[in-house]
Amino acid sequence: MPETTILQPRTSPAVVPSGRTRASVVRRFVGGFYLVMGGINAGIVAADPEAYRTFADESFWPFVTDTWRSVVMAHPVAWILALAAGEVVLGLLLLRGGPAARVGWAGVIAFHVLLMSFGFGFWLWCVPALLLLVPVARADWPALAGETTATSAPTAREAPPPPADAAPGPTSTVTRWSTWALAAAVVGASLYGLLAETPYRSLPEATVVSARAQDACSMVVAALLVLLVRPTVSSNASHLARLGLLAYLLYSYLIYVTGVPMNRVFLVYVVIVFLSGAGLLGGLHRLVERPPTSTASPRLTRATGWVLVVTAVLFAGLWLSVLLPYALGGPRPEPEGVGGTPYPVFILDLAAVLPAIAAVGVLLLRRRAVAGALATVALLKILTLFTALWAGPVLALVTDADVHLGPDAVPSLLLLAASAWLTARWLRSFPPGPRPVPAPERSTP
Repeated sequence: MPETTILQPRTSPAVVPSGRTRASVVRRFVGGFYLVMGGINAGIVAADPEAYRTFADESFWPFVTDTWRSVVMAHPVAWILALAAGEVVLGLLLLRGGPAARVGWAGVIAFHVLLMSFGFGFWLWCVPALLLLVPVARADWPALAGETTATSAPTAREAPPPPADAAPGPTSTVTRWSTWALAAAVVGASLYGLLAETPYRSLPEATVVSARAQDACSMVVAALLVLLVRPTVSSNASHLARLGLLAYLLYSYLIYVTGVPMNRVFLVYVVIVFLSGAGLLGGLHRLVERPPTSTASPRLTRATGWVLVVTAVLFAGLWLSVLLPYALGGPRPEPEGVGGTPYPVFILDLAAVLPAIAAVGVLLLRRRAVAGALATVALLKILTLFTALWAGPVLALVTDADVHLGPDAVPSLLLLAASAWLTARWLRSFPPGPRPVPAPERSTP
């Protein structure tokens, strides 16, 4: 029967050894880990070129210490950026699979062996890592001889496509009116932030510049939302784009509500949080009930899944590296919220956003039917958020204000580029066919 002919012998769980399957999973995780670590190292050296000056001080070979000080630290930005680029290349090779991944495995193992020459402290990381990486590379090696497209065939774990019997229809009247009200509230709050004399009192100047740049971006988002709910616009991609923009507004204005000194448009912020949250939850509920069909390839699905999982894990680690030392008696974390309150980004990310992004990545890796749509929403939220965050430094350059870049500046820029590319690929994967049917409108008393 046709239902049984789509499975190929190499992709059947009964044929592929479980050890090789686990090895390929570890390979993709290591590849994603190296991609993000390359961005983090680039960000650190961009923010503080002297951060790596003592990196080789504990080496048991004087040659390593002297070379590091006289060669690498003579031009730290160029050398560390070259190192970061090498990490990114190794990550891409491992994610590419096939013979290229063999080069990636060899490079990763050699990287750890060389890292051990910088002192016995690095052995605490390198020895356990090599005890894991070497056996995994050996198990994965035979399968990489010609693995380029073999894994692109559908597997038995793939969920069947959702029903496609409902044609896309125009956006409901309730959705249009609530979107117009939301857009008006966003424009009003943004104009207040841009034109009022002291809308963000008691905040550092750099934070004020970033907030005003985000206000400008939010006005663009409001305009896009109005365009996406026009009666003539009815497609899967437009529906997912609207949900991604609503996720951005919900996240951004939750920070305004909890992390900005109260100003005269506080109630407008509350209205924005309510409308964007209600629209997002309603849209996600309909997505889960009837997910749209995607034509995304298994390779794009796996790559996106690992990008989301690794991003969530590493950003959680970044925040915990600030918070855990304070919990154990160390210095106060930076940054803090208004008046010493917890920084709202820590709360939102650790309690909700990062677990949700990791969960979507896992759903992609397990090939759930709804995963592609949820991933598109998550990527759009990431894309709009980091675009708004980078608008601050751009505005500072234009206005001759001081530019403040944190250690995560370059990683966030790399994530911005990656999310833009992935978002475009995913939006194109949803044909202009069925999408979740809007819920019937109910009259209110």
